[in-house]
Amino acid sequence: MLIIGTGGMAREVASIVEYDNPQSKVFFYNNIDLEQHLLWNKYAIYHTDIELIEHFKTVEKSFICCIANPLIRQRLIERIQKLGGELGNSISTRAHVSPMSIIEKGVVVQPGSVVASDATLKTGVFINALVAIGHDSILHPYVSVGPGAKILGNVEIGAHSYIGTNAVIMPGVKIGEKVRIGVGQIITEDVPSNSKIN
Repeated sequence: MLIIGTGGMAREVASIVEYDNPQSKVFFYNNIDLEQHLLWNKYAIYHTDIELIEHFKTVEKSFICCIANPLIRQRLIERIQKLGGELGNSISTRAHVSPMSIIEKGVVVQPGSVVASDATLKTGVFINALVAIGHDSILHPYVSVGPGAKILGNVEIGAHSYIGTNAVIMPGVKIGEKVRIGVGQIITEDVPSNSKIN
């Protein structure tokens, strides 16, 4: 698997991949820190588009983008797709994802999380560890959900929004785009786009 990024999110996903499939080969891409060539002294780090194109030709086309900022994540995904990459998923075998849910490409679901029936996770959604996504909820593209958050049934979260650690979104709530919900917040009413709740 090719993982875009070498920060905390990328390293967490690599650990999950290694745990779930110890035989899997992992590669990284980081075009910012050009001095680092190996992660954990064993995983190659690519730095250029030429290296990515060669990887897609000779190793595999699938990649997952593990950049925390949702806007940067989207831009990188779109750029790397133009180089020939195909967006994949990273769903831990230690998560429970209902087969009745819709999971689009570029989704990460970390261990201990639950995605209930008829939930929809759109492109580039990132679900941290121990998150609960209730039935009939829709998370639009590039939403990020912090560890331990609870998104109860029939919730809709707009694109590029962030739900903080241990936040609770009550049933039926609609959250707009580019909203930031702080740690431990309990949201009982709709939240308009471009809002920040601490």
